[in-house]
Formats: sequence, structure tokens, C-alpha cells
Amino acid sequence: MSNKQAPLLIDQVNMDAIDHYCNKIYFRDEYTARHAEHVAELMAGLAAYLDFAPEQINLAYMVGLMHDVGKINTPEHILNKPGRLTDEELAVMKQHAQDGAELLGTIAGMEPIVEIIRHHHERWDGKGYPKGLKQEDIPPYSRMLSLCDAFDAMTSLRCYRSPICLKACLTEITSCAGVQFDPELCRQFTEFIREHFGFYE
Repeated sequence: MSNKQAPLLIDQVNMDAIDHYCNKIYFRDEYTARHAEHVAELMAGLAAYLDFAPEQINLAYMVGLMHDVGKINTPEHILNKPGRLTDEELAVMKQHAQDGAELLGTIAGMEPIVEIIRHHHERWDGKGYPKGLKQEDIPPYSRMLSLCDAFDAMTSLRCYRSPICLKACLTEITSCAGVQFDPELCRQFTEFIREHFGFYE
């Protein structure tokens, strides 16, 4: 996986605007706030594990922190529904990636992040959203984000299900290599998680 990506220069970014959007969505949903922090830490950790440059690690962290900001437009009854979403509700929920990209696109200095956020629910096999991109057409940081996002979602307590254990999570992620996730990145991610959590079978 290439780590070539335009660096995000923090002093060029309107952090007040970012804080406004993040606080607004995270105030509505405590899970989303915790999830964003966890994903940001995972993104930065994975970037460091892959020997990214400091500015790229910074970019990875900010991407994780802001990846769900588009949920500011998701109705609360869908965002916090304690059960399976209907097809119609799922279609609304899926809009958050596009909405997040559009929101962040209005903030000066966010250009490197916009397309990463837009495509973090694409799949390696081309069956993701919003554009159905596949394989190397998916931005590298979006592929990283897809893994970190899925890992934290599976291992966190939600109102509609209990978390799964680390072993089961890694087994599920590995089974999705080459289907949902970039297979080489998936291998690197599982190695990172095992090292990060000291989990060796």
C-alpha cells in the first residue's frame, strides 16, 4: 500500500469549524464520540506502524476523528435506533459519508481529507458506497479507515448488541480480506492489532 498522500498542514485548517461540527454530532450521540476517538487512535497507531511520516500520522488521526461528522444530518431516531435498520433507514444512514465530505469541503485546508471521508465505506470488491470504487481506486487512507472503523464497531458495546472478543474480531476481519478490505493492508492491520494489544495465539 502506498502512503503517498498530500500532507495536512494543521495551521491551514479552520479548527473552530471542525470543532463546531464534531461537537454538534458528538453531543447528540455518546457512542459516536467515543467511536471517533477510538478510530482516530487506531488510525494514528496503524500509520505509525506502517512507518508513515509525522504529518501523515497527523492526517490519519484527523481523518479518524472526523470520519462520522456527516452523521450530523442523520435523524436521531435512526442514529440511536436499538435494533436493525429498515432498508429505507439504512439508505439514510449511508448518506453520512457523502454528507461528511460535503461539510468538510466547506472548510479551508481540508482538501486532503474530503475524498478520504467520502470513500471510507467503499469495499475492495466494489460493492461499497457511495461510488462503488474498488481495489486501488479507493484512496489509501479510506482503506485504512474502513478497517479501523470496522474493528472499533465490532469490539464496542452498542445499544443493540454486545461487543465481540478480539479473537473473533480478527477472524472476521481476516475472512473479509480481498472482499471488503484491501488484503495486504488487512494483513498489516491484524499484525498491528496483535502487537498493539499484545494478543498472540
